[in-house]
Amino acid sequence: MILARITKALRDQNWLAVAIEFVIVILGVVIGFQISAWNDQRQAVARAEVLTERLIQDMRNEQWRIAAIRAYNAEVSDHAQTVVDALEGRHEIDDEALVIAAFRATQMINFTIIRATYDELVATGGINLINDRALIDVAVEYYDTTLEQMTLMAPDRPYRQAFFQLADRPLYDFLANNCAETPDGLSLGDYASLDNLLDRPCEIDGHDAAIEAIADHLRNTPSILPLIRHRAIETSVEVRGQTYWRNLLDSAVPDEGDAP
Repeated sequence: MILARITKALRDQNWLAVAIEFVIVILGVVIGFQISAWNDQRQAVARAEVLTERLIQDMRNEQWRIAAIRAYNAEVSDHAQTVVDALEGRHEIDDEALVIAAFRATQMINFTIIRATYDELVATGGINLINDRALIDVAVEYYDTTLEQMTLMAPDRPYRQAFFQLADRPLYDFLANNCAETPDGLSLGDYASLDNLLDRPCEIDGHDAAIEAIADHLRNTPSILPLIRHRAIETSVEVRGQTYWRNLLDSAVPDEGDAP
C-alpha cells in the first residue's frame, strides 16, 4: 500500500508526499530493527539467567561431590592407619578387625564431575552472556582443571593390588557385599548421607580360615607395611587437596547452610 502511494505521488510530482512516505518507510524499518533487537536482548537476558542458575546448581552439586570425596577418603585413611598401628604394635586388634580395616583401606570412590552446563556455555559461546565474572572465573579454573590434576593419589593403587594378591575370593566377595560403602544410599546434595560411609557395622559370618590366613600375611609380609602406610598418608593428603577446590567453589557459590 505504501508503494502504491509513493508511485502515485511520483506520478503527481507530489514531492512532499513522496518525502513523507519515505520517512514512514525508514521509520518502520528502524522501529522493526529496534523491536527485533529488544526481543533478542530480552531472550539473551532470559537465557543468561537460566544458564547462570544451572551453572550455580552444577557447582553446588560439585561442592557435595567434593565433600563426599573428602569424607570417604578420611574414613579410608583412618582404616589404613588402624592397620599401620596394629602392624607396628601400637595397639592390638583381632584378626577379623584387622582384615576388615585392611579391606576398607583399599576402597575408592568415584563420581563423574558435573559439568554439562559449563561445557554448553563453552560450546555455544554462552559464557559471554553471564554477567557474574567472579562466578565465571571460578568455573573456568575449576572445570578447565583435569580430574587427574585434581587428585593427588597414585593411579596404580599399589596397596590395593597387594591386598588383592592376599585375599581369598569368597571372603573378599563377602567383604565387598557387607563391609564396603553403600552407594545406593547416597543422594546428590544430601550431606547427611555422607556420615559413616564406611564406618558401619560389619561382622564376618564364617570364613575363619581365610581371615586367619590373610591376617597372618598382613602381619608377616614386610612389603605390606610401607604400602599401607603410604595409603594412610595419600588419602589424608587427598582430603586436604580437595579442600582447595571446595574453598574455590565456596568463594563463588556459598553453601546453603548444610554443607560441612
